[in-house]
Amino acid sequence: MAYATEAEFAAFLDPDSPPAHARRLLDTASDQVDELIRFAVYEVDAEGDPVSVKVADALTKATIYQAQFLKETGDETGANANVSSLSQGGLSIARSFGANGSGKTPRYSENAIGVLRTQGLLPIRPRTY
Repeated sequence: MAYATEAEFAAFLDPDSPPAHARRLLDTASDQVDELIRFAVYEVDAEGDPVSVKVADALTKATIYQAQFLKETGDETGANANVSSLSQGGLSIARSFGANGSGKTPRYSENAIGVLRTQGLLPIRPRTY
């Protein structure tokens, strides 16, 4: 289940209309947010939903930012993560380099990462007890 609804996504994109595949973008974005918060610690209810409204809002906002990022890049699968241009006749591929020189463009929206980091949901080190 996605952390954001199509109505929330549409409201965020307003005045632009959401794409026809908005539900798929939100589902993919939610999966990617789950990747980012895999080791985050927060209280959940019996259904596994966050108890804190602040946490729930952060997950919604991060999902919407990530869905917007997927919409704008047009690369839901990540298949074009390091390609800046491609020609078919005579085959010509140009590789794109991210800010860190890794040869890959970002997989995640910087806005989504910022929201998760601000709410302490982006773990940067293991938690030990």
